[in-house]
Amino acid sequence: MSMAESVTARGVVLNLVRVSPRRAIAVRQLIEVGALFGFAAGAVRVAVARLTAQGLLESDERGSYRLGPAARSVGEHVEQWRRGEARMRAWGGGFLAVILPPKPQRRARRASLRALARMGFAEGPGGLWLRPDNLRVPFDASRARLQDLGLEAEAELFVADRFSAGQRAQIEGLWPVTQLQKVYARNVRALERSLARLPSMPHDQALVQSFLLGGEAIRVLARDPLLPPQIMPCEGRAELTARMLRYDEVGHEIWRRLPAEPELKLLRGGRRAG
Repeated sequence: MSMAESVTARGVVLNLVRVSPRRAIAVRQLIEVGALFGFAAGAVRVAVARLTAQGLLESDERGSYRLGPAARSVGEHVEQWRRGEARMRAWGGGFLAVILPPKPQRRARRASLRALARMGFAEGPGGLWLRPDNLRVPFDASRARLQDLGLEAEAELFVADRFSAGQRAQIEGLWPVTQLQKVYARNVRALERSLARLPSMPHDQALVQSFLLGGEAIRVLARDPLLPPQIMPCEGRAELTARMLRYDEVGHEIWRRLPAEPELKLLRGGRRAG
């Protein structure tokens, strides 16, 4: 499946609203952008209705839409990609660890697993969920963010740092380091090629390409596990962040030329970034 084929009306609507947090977006504007991706007005309206029913969008008195409470925490987390390596501190060798409660409700457990994945946790030995304790935010703030993202209230978060050499090696191998490095490099190449081509593209094509490529790169950065250099070299991630910051500037100018919405920023991708 190509990246273009993976775009949905739901993704277009949610991401357009997500990047315009200071003002609501009219349905007419959502329909106009959806048409660029081949979505009929009816499909966009259905997506808006379903997102509203799920609490991901909310309407104002004029019938325009902004992010709903269920989407704000994820949106704020996604936007942290801009901070790049500043999201991390020096790693002392410990791990943040989470024990999930037994006998969960299926829906609650799915939300917990999504929250853990967004924060870079991987499932380790004995069902313990772990990530390096190298995040810049304090311990209590990490717990609050996990809960905002959907972690079950009964889950236990703590710091673990006493492992045998064999156990530590197993834990440090939980993340697909080689694959992550390849993903960084592939996205850097795609952004560089696009930056060279966007100025000569017809406006509608440039809109679509900035949505697809910028959104994919931000999805990678927003879901990155932020591994310390002791586990994975950081250069590839830092290079992708720098390229994406530049691409975001260019994309902002492209989307700013939309007559109906002069303040739009670069859309965050056809698939949900978070």
